Amino acid sequence: MKHPDKNECLQVLAEYGTPAHVVGHCKSVAAVACKLGEALNAAGGTAAAPVSDITIELCTRESDGGRNYYKQAAGENEKYPSRLFDVDLIRAAGLLHDMARAEENHWAVAADFCEVRGFDEEAKAIRVHMSYEFISDADHLTEIDLLCLGDRLTLEDRYAGIDVRMDYIIRKAERNGHPEARPKILEKKEQTKELLRGIERRIGPLDELMEDLIYD
Repeated sequence: MKHPDKNECLQVLAEYGTPAHVVGHCKSVAAVACKLGEALNAAGGTAAAPVSDITIELCTRESDGGRNYYKQAAGENEKYPSRLFDVDLIRAAGLLHDMARAEENHWAVAADFCEVRGFDEEAKAIRVHMSYEFISDADHLTEIDLLCLGDRLTLEDRYAGIDVRMDYIIRKAERNGHPEARPKILEKKEQTKELLRGIERRIGPLDELMEDLIYD
């Protein structure tokens, strides 16, 4: 499938009226996620199914107050050979993922917009990026995982790393009157750090990888 290139995505953001600071964030997420994809490709790519072939399930976690989340259906990667990540998909999804951030349910609004444009795989990734449960195996990551990791490692328009990013999320929750969110955020932070350790075993320290990151 052909994906919109960088210039096409920036044109979409301009036409939609996405604010400049949000565009800066989208550029950063795309840059971080693409850097991860390129480094993992150099290390052999992934044994995961392509985004077009996977099923994303909407699940409910009763232990978390009935909170909904998305995850990839189990067992879908077992029949697929190793492949390279589709960096063009990662870039486009990263650039467009927060295009509607100012709107309620911005992930769904942006995904619907992309579907109308025929950006089906981008829409699939964008729709779940706010509540996606990562694949736990660093050898079976998908482009959706890398988009969500890029978002979780970015603070506004720069790579920040997981500690800085998640500490910001905790402070934001507390400012908004939700101190009870801290344990759940810390749990997600540890889950993400475990996955990142698996990735670093393949490609080396992420902080070093991101030192020469180009955001534009």
